[in-house]
Formats: sequence, structure tokens, C-alpha cells
Amino acid sequence: MIGYSVVNIKGQVTIPAEIRKITGVEPQDKVAVMKENDRIVIQPLPDIFSLMGSVKPKSRPENLRKMRQKFIYYLSSRKKKH
Repeated sequence: MIGYSVVNIKGQVTIPAEIRKITGVEPQDKVAVMKENDRIVIQPLPDIFSLMGSVKPKSRPENLRKMRQKFIYYLSSRKKKH
């Protein structure tokens, strides 16, 4: 066991400093809280910038003008006609 914590009256738990240090969890970071069998698991979530490049575009470089035009066309086709 690395450390322990107590659930306060608001249901909040402090992650011990040693565990934050090992996992790299910093103040204001987001974490996922999950139930796995009879355990509670807290897992750090990546920030949006760490995901950059994880999805390969269909073509390189992206043609932003063409994307914008397609999006405008899509939105205009969704308008209700009176």
C-alpha cells in the first residue's frame, strides 16, 4: 500500500501525494472514477492537446476551405422549410 485517504462529509477523497507523483496527476487534472468488481479505480484522463495527431486525416494537408463549405452546405440542408 502506498497511502490511504479518508472520504470526507462531501464524499471527496484526496489522492495521496506519492500516488499523484507516480501517476503525474497535477491540480485541476481530470480523472475517471470507475467501479471494477469490488474496487474503485481512479485513472488520469489525457488532456485534449495530448490527443493531437491520434486520428489520421483522410488527406494531407486538410483543405479547410473545402471542409468549411461542406459544413455550411450540411447546415443549410438541415434548415426546416416553411
